[in-house]
Amino acid sequence: MSGLFLWCSWVGGAMAAAVKGTVEEVRSFSLAKSPSGMFHDAGSGLLYVLCGTETNGDHYLYAYSLAGVQQCLITIPSSAKMARVDGFWIKGSAAYIVDSQGPMWSQSLGMNMYVVEWKDPCGCASGTCTSTSVSWSPTVTASTKFDATGDVGDGAGIDAYFRNSGIAVVGTDFYSVNGVHPVKQGDYTSYYPKSLVKAALPTAVGTTSAASQKWSFTASTLGHDVDMEALSCGSDGCETYLYVGDEWNYVYRLTLGTADSAQAVEYEWDLNSIVGAVSTDKGIESMTYAASSGHFYVGIQDTSKVHVVTLSTKAAADTPAPQEASAKILRISSTLLALTAMMAAGNV
Repeated sequence: MSGLFLWCSWVGGAMAAAVKGTVEEVRSFSLAKSPSGMFHDAGSGLLYVLCGTETNGDHYLYAYSLAGVQQCLITIPSSAKMARVDGFWIKGSAAYIVDSQGPMWSQSLGMNMYVVEWKDPCGCASGTCTSTSVSWSPTVTASTKFDATGDVGDGAGIDAYFRNSGIAVVGTDFYSVNGVHPVKQGDYTSYYPKSLVKAALPTAVGTTSAASQKWSFTASTLGHDVDMEALSCGSDGCETYLYVGDEWNYVYRLTLGTADSAQAVEYEWDLNSIVGAVSTDKGIESMTYAASSGHFYVGIQDTSKVHVVTLSTKAAADTPAPQEASAKILRISSTLLALTAMMAAGNV
């Protein structure tokens, strides 16, 4: 039986490995500041880029065309008391602003995510804006945070905070991801697990969210270090899949109906050759999808660039073809089954 158990375990592990998809760059463009959040608004046709460049300082929300032309600059003043903005989403008359360091600072509002009233401050519609520069102090209608060490169980007892680094709003729920922060200077790998969580949208100010679903990751879950920072829906509007940008310059497609973290990440795209050499912890920071173009827009912290890419589920050149992988599994499983039979007969 031990041989049969080994065979089942090996095949199960092989099937859980993410397929390396094919990524192609369409173009890139430079931003005025380093991006920390990004959202394509289908209503206005514009790309909103959030830039949290100074903790507890002024933050900036830019409106760009999909071609990379700046339409408006929205300044969120420090008086808004958001510590380090790291994600942005628009849904109807509400916008959602992520704050990765809100709970850390007494001078901030103290939350991980804010629901705010949204009416475009620049008067943007149909790809253009009536203003080119405005100041905006968001009106908060609800807010929440996660308990990293309790409900979520992240941080290895070293990082006590859930550092919300991205958001995707789907129906009455939202998804958030706990990014890596070097609590120990220069150390980016001692804080596992780090989790992607789902929770109900808050309806009041100052709440603590309970995760209704959780996918936790370590350095071994996907076979390499992870630092998930950006969330986006794709062409299905997050009905089945959620796309995750990783600061080590990977993008993952996670199947929302799969509970196991390793098995949920069915596809992985390596963008390192497109992003180029960047500093540690300063790679992919933001990401969004535009149905009008069929492209993903990926923001890089270190270079202040947006790379416009297509993500294909066609296996990359260095990934074995499915028939090759299947043949390998069959050869090994046949050998292990023969070994099992020999063990049962007492010949081993």
